[in-house]
Amino acid sequence: MVGCITGRRADERAVSPAVGVAVLIGLAAVLAAGVGVAAVGLAPSDPVPQVGVSVTADATDGWPDGQRLVVTHEGGASVPVSELAVAVALPESDRRARLSGFPTRRLTGENVRGDDVFDAGYAGVDGAVDAAHTDGQWDAGERLAFRIAQHEYDLRQGERVRIRIVHEPTDRTLAIRGVIAR
Repeated sequence: MVGCITGRRADERAVSPAVGVAVLIGLAAVLAAGVGVAAVGLAPSDPVPQVGVSVTADATDGWPDGQRLVVTHEGGASVPVSELAVAVALPESDRRARLSGFPTRRLTGENVRGDDVFDAGYAGVDGAVDAAHTDGQWDAGERLAFRIAQHEYDLRQGERVRIRIVHEPTDRTLAIRGVIAR
């Protein structure tokens, strides 16, 4: 039968509705795959260790404990010290430094980025970051200790210190603590 408007028979109609549905289904599948790949790409590849810490800051009062910043691992995952960085901020003086490259026997230019106010001698590091006294892991109960060089900067009682522990492989913060020097 010949149609009155198109001049074609009913069985000669185009298949555009079926093609349109197939194209939409294909497009939806491609978009879903793209979103899935993007979501997997955004997920962190390395797990970030969970660590509880406490921090103390001892003000200027001489040897052996003066000018010392101590971060104690209070619990959680064991972390290789080679994967740690410690960012220190002294807000009253606007000084900041990031310490890394552990374990080490002493802090050198390779270990300090920013304001170097730290003791470069063998007394400048202690605990799990000291290459002479570490098994390479920072475990619960162990500490990281850093001495600020006297006469380079005098840490006073009541002064604020901010410490941030960073997991270098993931560049994620493990802990941030503020403390008042005592």
